[in-house]
Amino acid sequence: MLTHLVLLCAFLCTSAVAVSGASLFGKVIEVNSGDVITITNLNRPVRVRLLAVDAPELDQAFGDVARKHLSDLVYDKGVLVEYAGISGDHSLNGRVLLEGADVGAQMIRDGAAWVDPSTEHRLSETDREVYQQSEEAARGERRGLWQQANPVAPWEFVKAAALRTKPVATASAVAPVTKPTLDRPVPELTSLTLMASRLAPAPTATRGGGIADLPGFLAPVNGGNWHVLRPARERFSVLVPEAGETQDLPFREGMGHSYRARDGRAAFVVTWLTGATNGESDADAINANVAVFLKSFGIVFNPRNQGDPQSAAPCESQNEKDISMHGFTGLEFEVGSCAVPVKVRVFTRTINHERQMYVATVLYKEKEDIVDRFINSFKITAPASTQKGTKSAKTN
Repeated sequence: MLTHLVLLCAFLCTSAVAVSGASLFGKVIEVNSGDVITITNLNRPVRVRLLAVDAPELDQAFGDVARKHLSDLVYDKGVLVEYAGISGDHSLNGRVLLEGADVGAQMIRDGAAWVDPSTEHRLSETDREVYQQSEEAARGERRGLWQQANPVAPWEFVKAAALRTKPVATASAVAPVTKPTLDRPVPELTSLTLMASRLAPAPTATRGGGIADLPGFLAPVNGGNWHVLRPARERFSVLVPEAGETQDLPFREGMGHSYRARDGRAAFVVTWLTGATNGESDADAINANVAVFLKSFGIVFNPRNQGDPQSAAPCESQNEKDISMHGFTGLEFEVGSCAVPVKVRVFTRTINHERQMYVATVLYKEKEDIVDRFINSFKITAPASTQKGTKSAKTN
C-alpha cells in the first residue's frame, strides 16, 4: 500500500513555498559508514546517504578507515542536507554540506570513496564535474584507498558477495543487493519526516508558527497566466499558473511527479503517483493517508503542540466532501484548525494491480478566488474510449 502518497504531496508543497531546493538542517549524531550518516531533525533521527558517493563496505578493506574519516569530518557537527529522494533502505539521498563545503566531494578527494556511477546523474552538471575531477586527483596522487594496487569498487564487492552466497545463480538472476546496515533501529524516515522538516520554522522559533513564518509567503508572487495541466497517459486535468515547474519524484514504492507553482500568496501543488498496492480499498487508502497527513501538519502547525512531536495532536480536517468520479474514489477537505490554511483534493484507484493517486494541494494566506478555482478545476477525466464515444455522438 502506498502509505505516504498524500504526504509526498505535502512534502512537494513545502518545496513550493520555501527557499529554492529541498533541504534540511541537522546535527550529525552517528556515522554509520563511509557514505551514510544519521542526523537529528525535529527530535527524530534521519539517516542520510551521501549522494553520488560510494565508500568501501564496512566488511571490505578500507571500510573502517572510510567511516573514521567521515566521522572526523562531520560527527557532532551541524550539516545542511540538500536531498534528492529516498533510497531503498529508507535513507535520504542528498549532498551534505558543512559550512558550505561539500562533504561528499571531500571524501572522494581524500581517497575515501568512489563516485557512485548509479546516482551521479542526479548531481548538477557542475557538481558532477567536481566529483569526477576529485576522484581523478585522488587516484593520480594515490591518496587513501588508491594506495592499494587494485582497489575493488564497493559495487563490485557487493556483487561478488552475492554470487558467493548463491553460487548456482547466474549474474543476471541475482537480485539487487542493498548495503548492509548495522544492527540498530532504523531511523524513522518517511515522507512525514521530510514534509515536517520542510515546514519547520527556524530553529529559534516555536512550533505552531503561522504561515507568515514561511519565507515564500512574505510577499505576493505574480503567477502570470493560467493553463490546463493534463499530463499524457494520466486521468486528471487541473487549471494551474503557467509559471510553475515539474519535478520527478522516484520513491521506494513507485514513481511520482509533481507540478508546483505560486500565485498571489498561495502555493499550488499537483502530484500524480503510481505504486504498489496490497489490496486495500480505495477508501482505506485515502483515509490512511489523510490521517498521517493531518498528523504531520499538526507536528509543526498545531499551536497546542509544544512538547514531544511523537505525541503531537493532529490538525483536523473540515468540510469533507465525497467527490468520487469516473471510477476513482475522491475526497475534498480543508485544514482549518492549525495555523496554516490548506485545501486538498485527492483521487485514487487501483488499475492493473497498481495504485494510482492524484492529489491537488493549496496552501494560502488569504482565501482568494484562485484557491477555489484551482481546487474545483482538479477533476478526473473520462476514459479515452468514453471521450471518443461522446465526441462521435455529438458529431452524429
